[in-house]
Amino acid sequence: MDKITAATGLSKATIYKYFLSKENLIAQALDAYGKSAIEHLTEVMNDDSLSLEEKLSERFETLRQSLAVDAFNGCYFQLAYSEFCNAEENITDICTLYKQRRVSMVCNLLETHNVENAQEKAVRAELIFNGLIATLQISKDPTLIDIARDMYMDVINR
Repeated sequence: MDKITAATGLSKATIYKYFLSKENLIAQALDAYGKSAIEHLTEVMNDDSLSLEEKLSERFETLRQSLAVDAFNGCYFQLAYSEFCNAEENITDICTLYKQRRVSMVCNLLETHNVENAQEKAVRAELIFNGLIATLQISKDPTLIDIARDMYMDVINR
């Protein structure tokens, strides 16, 4: 909360007045960030000027850019789920739904492009992407992005 008050200039009392608790603030922030991320992903996936590979590769490039400017801290949803998995059902539900929605979006994209076994491939591919995010949080090694992207595309193209 100290970082939030310092960054916003708001007092803790003001923050608690509107969010009631730190956990509610986190839940609302995750929900807002998730909606924004899904909206961006939807725009990319609906861009008819991009090939399937370009659409799927966009998130890898976003990770690369985040690492380049030292703005990558891992997946907010994975971090929040790890911290609150046994304590805050609202937070864990938001995290779970976000991850499920991403798999569903990839599956729908694959189906649109007539990729066989779209559901299984979407699950496998997103497992690779999530593993990359978890690994990058520790290693910050940008060469892993290309390796994971190739693995991701191998799953899709099988």
